[in-house]
Amino acid sequence: PSMPHNALRQAPRKYLELLKDRQFVGYALTGSLAMAGMFAYIAGSPFVFIELYGIPPQHYGWLFGANAAGFILAAQVNAWLMRWHGPAYWLSRTVWLYLLAALSLLGVSLLQTQALWPLLIPIFVIVASLGCLLPNSTACAMAGHGAQAGSASALLGFLQFSLAASASAMVGVLHNGTAQPLALVISACAGLAIVC
Repeated sequence: PSMPHNALRQAPRKYLELLKDRQFVGYALTGSLAMAGMFAYIAGSPFVFIELYGIPPQHYGWLFGANAAGFILAAQVNAWLMRWHGPAYWLSRTVWLYLLAALSLLGVSLLQTQALWPLLIPIFVIVASLGCLLPNSTACAMAGHGAQAGSASALLGFLQFSLAASASAMVGVLHNGTAQPLALVISACAGLAIVC
């Protein structure tokens, strides 16, 4: 009966220890910001695709599915790449691809092109790059925390979904009838991920 009570009392101390670990926080925030960018895409893409560019609602799923397929394919390629280098190596490179694609999306959104395809290409690269970013940042954050894997995983999940919810809300707050809020929030997430 006392074990759950003791575990609850120790939880804040474990979380504090993890928050003092710069490596854990850096990797956790990198992955959380990447996930926040994905949730910004999920929140903003229906308006951009359907309302702004007139894609029939029944066809939205095809675009969303194509990007999801890119994510899955990149995750498979990432697992294959682990033969040559570890997750930190690929994370440090993929995060720059994520930023480049996000800035490309921002540039296209500022041009307010009549065609949708110039937006689709950077969006596809952004979502696909997350197939590498998310597993690698998680692996790097969790490394060395086997003894407190539960606490580390819980804190990581909290950071991911807190930032994801904030990014989704920000897309709505910045709404101006263009694709710019979506692109701006994703670019901000990518820039901050680089810093972390």
